[in-house]
Amino acid sequence: MVQIWQMEPYPCGDPRLPHHFFPPKMITPDDLLKRSGAHIWQVNSSDPMALARRITTLKLEKGYIREDLFILDESTTANFKDKIEELFEESEEKSEFARLVIEGEAYYDVEDNDGNWCRILVEHGDLILIPAHRQYRFTTTPKNFVKMKRFFKE
Repeated sequence: MVQIWQMEPYPCGDPRLPHHFFPPKMITPDDLLKRSGAHIWQVNSSDPMALARRITTLKLEKGYIREDLFILDESTTANFKDKIEELFEESEEKSEFARLVIEGEAYYDVEDNDGNWCRILVEHGDLILIPAHRQYRFTTTPKNFVKMKRFFKE
């Protein structure tokens, strides 16, 4: 089940922690779409045919022409802490992009239309689409491992 929430406004400490408000301000996928333009789906990754159809449909509908495999693992990634810091810096892409989590888990933070940050816990089988010109950042959870397919338009 996809978990999305509004982050505390000035998160301090380890970015790999949840950084909830107290009490948490949970957000539905539909609210996330309205607030930020970001989409999130759960893909049935246990059915190879359904997964292949979903990826093919995504690539055709959205015009993704390139993909790669991205692994971020504390035990194998060189300079892991530096990489985490780099990925957690606010970024903005010129074109939308999608990510499919194959193993592990991570957080995508997306800035909404009001300047608030929405945190999305992406896990095995989650497919996320971040729109162009939207501020976002990325980090692992404390488990320090994620393996995902990345899809690009360019």
